[in-house]
Amino acid sequence: MIQLTLIGFGQEEKKVDQYGRNIEELTLKKRGPNLDRYSHLFLGYGFIVGPSENDSAQTIGGSSSSFTLGYLFKWRVSRWYELGFSASYHYSSFHLKQDSSKIVPNAELHKREKIVFNNIQLAPFQRFKFRNRHHSTGTFLDLGVYAGYNYRTKHQTRERNQTPGTSRTRTVNLGLNYADDFSYGLLARVGFNRVMFYGRYRFSDLFTEKSDLPELPRFEVGFKIGIHQ
Repeated sequence: MIQLTLIGFGQEEKKVDQYGRNIEELTLKKRGPNLDRYSHLFLGYGFIVGPSENDSAQTIGGSSSSFTLGYLFKWRVSRWYELGFSASYHYSSFHLKQDSSKIVPNAELHKREKIVFNNIQLAPFQRFKFRNRHHSTGTFLDLGVYAGYNYRTKHQTRERNQTPGTSRTRTVNLGLNYADDFSYGLLARVGFNRVMFYGRYRFSDLFTEKSDLPELPRFEVGFKIGIHQ
């Protein structure tokens, strides 16, 4: 039989068993930001950074970016360790630099040009906790991988004063046979309750081997906001 004892500390009372252990700490609720299991929506925005494979595939820094909308699930294994995964929509836009060396996706120059990837992703991860709070996800480090399917890839260009009677002309090319269908890589996140700063490295190629096109930057950095209490 477990004996309960009330110990008063000023205004606060704690329930302990016969071994002096705090009953509230031993009895975990099933759901909550820092409890057995939890899930929540999140939004993210990032920048595509790093070098391209060569000078003929340069992107515009600050303009090449990404957007993420997803749902995250996690399970508490121990006080300092959790496992989880996220399912998300990931949009990435590579703005191409226009100069005489450009060959991606061809050598034609435009006023503006970008390649857009719409991707559905799954990302399993492990979470290492550095600080725990009852009504907070705490301070943590996530390490994981991601894999996704590019369900819609677009090549977009914009011109000015190209067609008589118009000030701007925009083209959208779909069904790109030089774009690969799948993506995968590594991810890391540092989180402070709702706010997460992340980095990703893409192992997969954006373009098919047959296309013989040089690769665009593989790194992505940014932040995410968890929509939870």
